[in-house]
Amino acid sequence: MSGTRVLGGGRIGEATDVVAEMFREPSYTNFLTIAGPMVPAGFRLLFGDLIDRGFLDALVTTGANLTHDVIESLGLHHYQGSFHADDRKLIQAGYSRIADIFVKETSFEKLDKTVRKFVSKIPVADRKNIAYSDLLTRFGLMINDEDSILYKAARKKVKVFSPGLLDSILGFSLWSFAQTEVLQLNPITDVTKIVEMAMSADKIGVVILGGGLPKHHTLLASVLREGVDRAVQITSDRAEPGGLSGAPLAESISWRKIRKGGKFVDVYGDATICFPLIIGAVLDRVKKRNRTLKE
Repeated sequence: MSGTRVLGGGRIGEATDVVAEMFREPSYTNFLTIAGPMVPAGFRLLFGDLIDRGFLDALVTTGANLTHDVIESLGLHHYQGSFHADDRKLIQAGYSRIADIFVKETSFEKLDKTVRKFVSKIPVADRKNIAYSDLLTRFGLMINDEDSILYKAARKKVKVFSPGLLDSILGFSLWSFAQTEVLQLNPITDVTKIVEMAMSADKIGVVILGGGLPKHHTLLASVLREGVDRAVQITSDRAEPGGLSGAPLAESISWRKIRKGGKFVDVYGDATICFPLIIGAVLDRVKKRNRTLKE
């Protein structure tokens, strides 16, 4: 693909070169941003492997992906379904649909009970003014599943930011808990944390899956340092409607989100196809990174 130097294959080859540089060099602080149903689609093991290999310093994700990570950690599952399912029949059978992925409604009931149990274990004083990322770290330390993203991140000291956490079933459980018990979440603290990560970094690399709020939150955190140094975006959206997920990375230069001399690649396609191709090629070149050099 690198040899073609053109079209989609050429972009995937170029993206592989950029990601390999980010993962190889300890001077990079690397962010992975995740939008779309990547965890229900089975990618939690791939994300976890990248954490284990020391390639990532932070994940920035939707609350939905964390919702489904916790569901899987409870021994519950996501099922192969169909885009053509009759949703009226699905709901009668007790299922919710994510594209062609099915999940049992009872899974969300167990999730709610688990979230309540986890929060209840946190001392009341520590539940006041708590950052989303700190709450997620505590959850990760309570989860009993070595394949969980939150489990691995908590133990490897990889930060998990979820600026839209409340816009998810997990977030709704947190809101419900806060109606009767003490829980005061502070999103401002997380903005401080991610900006400090950006400002203290020698170089910043970002891999963007799907765009959305995780993409913007990560790039915006780097504005005060004149942008990130390396970025790869995989999106199936288009630029014409003006939405962020389809915006080419070049547009970010005018916002000081990507440095003028930085390298960036836009890959247009399905992240569930393109991302494994890129990571498979990168792992052939870079087996592991020693994160202790950065700590």
